[in-house]
Amino acid sequence: MIRIFQVSDIHGNLEAAERIPTRVKELKADLIVVAGDITHFGGKEQAEEILEKISEAGIPIFFVSGNCDSPELLEWNPEKINAVNLHGKLREFSGYTFMGIGGGSGKFGTLTELEESEFEKILESMKPAEGGRLILVTHSPPYGTEADYTGVKHIGSSAIRRFVERVQPILVCAGHAHEGRSITRLRDTVIVNAGPAKNGFCALIEVEDGDVDPQLLTL
Repeated sequence: MIRIFQVSDIHGNLEAAERIPTRVKELKADLIVVAGDITHFGGKEQAEEILEKISEAGIPIFFVSGNCDSPELLEWNPEKINAVNLHGKLREFSGYTFMGIGGGSGKFGTLTELEESEFEKILESMKPAEGGRLILVTHSPPYGTEADYTGVKHIGSSAIRRFVERVQPILVCAGHAHEGRSITRLRDTVIVNAGPAKNGFCALIEVEDGDVDPQLLTL
């Protein structure tokens, strides 16, 4: 079994970042997943400051950047901390394959917004095996789900939705829509939007033998 501590949409809130290690230790998590918007229109320096605070938990971090992070964060690989940028990559952890895609869906005039064709190209380039041990970490949720609903409209990615429907990862860790805090399903895939960490939200997800058991929690 692995215990995944999920946060997203920290938006540069140092106080929230500082609370994460204590909560991670309380919950005995094995891995921290940060699903984008680490900074609020910031670059590598601000992202590193946030991730350094989180890394005090003493366990590995997998992250992707979001639409409110600088485009340089799509390719940035921190050297001083135990944090892996999953954007466009596959990484194994405890018998599961994690894959990531950063940037934001929708047109909001923010820093890193991808076209649907770009999402599709990146997802296809990774060529993950289909089925029971794949976990997708994405800032943008699949389109048309509770996870991507702002209360007014859906802001997720249709390319990510098509990918999820076809490949059926066991879990999608997402953010982006602050109001979309939820646990929902798309066919057999569990989608978790933990809600914005800047407002004190997080999630704990237990994964055992392909079964996914998520809880929405607070920092």
